[in-house]
Amino acid sequence: MSITWFENLLGKEYVSDELFDREVYSTDASQIRGKADVVIWPSDIKELHQIVLYSRRNKLNLVPRGAGTNLVGCVVPDNSIVIDFSRFNKIISIGQEYVVVEPGVVLQDLNNALRDKFFPIQPEDSETCTIGGMVGINSSGFYEKKFGRMRDWVAEIEMIDGNGRLKTYDNEMVGKEGILGLITRIKLRIIDKINEKSMNVFKYNSLNETLNKVNELKQNNDILALEFVDTNSAKLLGLEEKYYLIVEYEGLEGGVKDIDEMMRLWNIRRKIFHKLASNDYIYLEDVLVPFENMAEFLTYLGSRKIPNFGGIGVSVLNLCFLSREEIKEVYDVVLKLRGVIGARQGIGILKKQYLNEVRKEEIKELKEKLDPGHIMNRGKVI
Repeated sequence: MSITWFENLLGKEYVSDELFDREVYSTDASQIRGKADVVIWPSDIKELHQIVLYSRRNKLNLVPRGAGTNLVGCVVPDNSIVIDFSRFNKIISIGQEYVVVEPGVVLQDLNNALRDKFFPIQPEDSETCTIGGMVGINSSGFYEKKFGRMRDWVAEIEMIDGNGRLKTYDNEMVGKEGILGLITRIKLRIIDKINEKSMNVFKYNSLNETLNKVNELKQNNDILALEFVDTNSAKLLGLEEKYYLIVEYEGLEGGVKDIDEMMRLWNIRRKIFHKLASNDYIYLEDVLVPFENMAEFLTYLGSRKIPNFGGIGVSVLNLCFLSREEIKEVYDVVLKLRGVIGARQGIGILKKQYLNEVRKEEIKELKEKLDPGHIMNRGKVI
């Protein structure tokens, strides 16, 4: 590999093999460390196309990177060229029903630009996550009960595959974590901005009482978000040691209607993991457990003093651990209860072994078709 080739293509200021940059880009929020050989910052499709062709000829490995906020090692390099997509940050067009963006656009910046429109997939890291990264892991978020996941809102994806071919796809490329190609443009559905919202916070001493309330609330189609906080998390947050439900409605059904108070409540929810991490619970995992098995699973977590919280309205929980050694036993319980591992954060490196065989074979088939040279994001998903 010649760094001079990249400098001639992009300019020296957009290519780095400096130790500092290579160290920064050798990891992501998963804390797994890899090895970045070079970091590059391209800004247009022609540059990306040349990079793919050069890498294919020279059997190099490319890792596309957005904000690096994922927790499963999706963008950890393996003696790779890391492509930082931060210069692919243009909102190309805004219509009444669709917006077209480049993959490096930050979600919060997009919604600010939409004004009276809104893109409703709202992960916890909406201030920093990029649209390309959200497409990569089929992101969801607080409003999943009402609006589903990223796949439900992607109309088209333009991508350069590992063969160097530029092609437009529908939403079939959502959730592939950069292992098939480099996304260049994304067409998203948008909706009118939700102007009237309200909230309620319920708290209970009894788990059964809490889950009965969840079951009741799940029938309400005006609910945007239905979030749960367990007693262990509440204690670490400095709250009463109870079970909490945080509910946001479209409309004024909730008792909390003051915008500042609603923002305060959401800030508490958004900061849960950061607060738990400050108490050494630095490993965050996400699982989906069928609701009929939720009582058994939450009872098990309570007996192990494992703090948990999350989108109980769609049966998704975030689990926090002091060490990775605790995680496998919990995963075994999840699978026994017919649950899914990696419900929101993707597969990356950490959860490859839990990917079901049918999905694994589907992705392998696509990989051989679109990236037969295996130059795209080596070592992830499969």
